Amino acid sequence: MNNIFKKMKISLLNKKIFYFLTILILILLSFNGCSKNSKEDNLFKIVENNLERSIIELNLRIHIMSDIIMIHPSGLNMPSWISNEDVSEIILPEINSIWEQADIKWKIESVIKEDVVKSELYEESIAFISSTKRDSQGRSNPERLPHLFSLMQPSYMSNDNELEKNLFHIYIFPFIGNTSQGNAMRDFNFHSVVGTWTNKHNGGGIPEKTLLKESQNSFIRGSLSRTISHEIGHVLGLNHNECNSKCLMGGGSNGYSLTKAQINTARLSALDRF
Repeated sequence: MNNIFKKMKISLLNKKIFYFLTILILILLSFNGCSKNSKEDNLFKIVENNLERSIIELNLRIHIMSDIIMIHPSGLNMPSWISNEDVSEIILPEINSIWEQADIKWKIESVIKEDVVKSELYEESIAFISSTKRDSQGRSNPERLPHLFSLMQPSYMSNDNELEKNLFHIYIFPFIGNTSQGNAMRDFNFHSVVGTWTNKHNGGGIPEKTLLKESQNSFIRGSLSRTISHEIGHVLGLNHNECNSKCLMGGGSNGYSLTKAQINTARLSALDRF
């Protein structure tokens, strides 16, 4: 028992030291003539050298959107097909395998089989979502996002007191738009969405069921686990194209890696949730 309390005290002390060092170094660096990149590099080196990195555990609430069949313009019916076992036995272990490089561990807070909200505009909303495409510059249609948000049950969302706390949301829909696999939903309090049917790999053809996982050594078409890992990266403050190749967060690249700078950004953002 004494050892447990000792570890708890060390963990709390480490967090306080981490915050103190980070704030102090940022203040000091703001007074010198370093470039932005050299400031970041110096910050990360000093923090890493002065603080033992411990595992940060974050809570994930998975919403499996049920009682919904989305119809693609090709005529394909796309029902919800993910099970609780898929989440616990395949998806979560793969997410943790991906985020292990950052010493961030995800725990399932709950898996909710959630009936979608069926307002008067329900049929119109799911038809619109299923028909949306990327524009000529490769950008997905942002007008689908409020339609997706309207299908979520408010009672299962984070309330005002829970926002920015240690609870992250992933909503698993059948389909979220042509050549789209996920969206962090930044303007909707990061109630992030992913699809279990996708046609991103075939350039907008007939959708197929998304792979739950695939080998991290041979990227073929991506997987639901990787998409979720990518979207929660956005929630933790990461952006596209912050690394060169085989990146988890690359907008157009295929891979699983995080840079040292991305790892530090994600960990700082994670600690802010406590």
